[in-house]
Amino acid sequence: LAECREAGAASKTAARRWIMRQDDLAQALLRDEVSLEQWRREVAVLSSSVDIEQLMAEIDRSQVRDVGRGQANDPFKRSILFRDETGTPRRLHYAAALFGFERHNVITPHAHRHMVSAHLVVEGAFRVRNFDRVRNEDGAVIIRPSIDETIAVGEISTIGRERDNIHWFVPRSERAVTFDIIVSGLDEDAPRYVIEAVDPVRGTPLPDGTVRAPILDFAEAGRFYTADL
Repeated sequence: LAECREAGAASKTAARRWIMRQDDLAQALLRDEVSLEQWRREVAVLSSSVDIEQLMAEIDRSQVRDVGRGQANDPFKRSILFRDETGTPRRLHYAAALFGFERHNVITPHAHRHMVSAHLVVEGAFRVRNFDRVRNEDGAVIIRPSIDETIAVGEISTIGRERDNIHWFVPRSERAVTFDIIVSGLDEDAPRYVIEAVDPVRGTPLPDGTVRAPILDFAEAGRFYTADL
């Protein structure tokens, strides 16, 4: 972890070394050797140190599988399996993926359980909105707005267990791409992950500044949450 903190001061971290530093962090998180908030901070430090061109070159030599789109306006997903120096696929403690957006594609607002993720912009720009997960209710999640910002190449967005747990991505360029790191299976005796589409725009504002956001199915979320919102 000390090496991760020093990465921001280095000129640029070689992509292969960066990939393995991410694995060290993911493994430490899964072993409860770092807190989730420590993981988020260290991943943010690493995001400022990687050479994007080197990273994309590593992705080009990786095992890449087209996953496609869930809904019509979802970005196109490709899963990434990095190779080592001999060309053998690496066994890492995180999953990696590229999400390619055209101008109309959206990652609709959704909440997470039993997992965390980090989203490094490698092309274009995004408006990113996050919400804290305050508590769960029947058929809804009580949320609080936390982040509304535009991020561009080399910048990163991460989620936490409660803080910034819900996120929503809308591209701000004709084409935009994120490189995603996903660490799942954080909770014993639970599914590896649960993702729930939520509806902050049509939710019910509450007196304390939170919003009661209904849980949607992803088909409905995809119809309502367009790039114009």
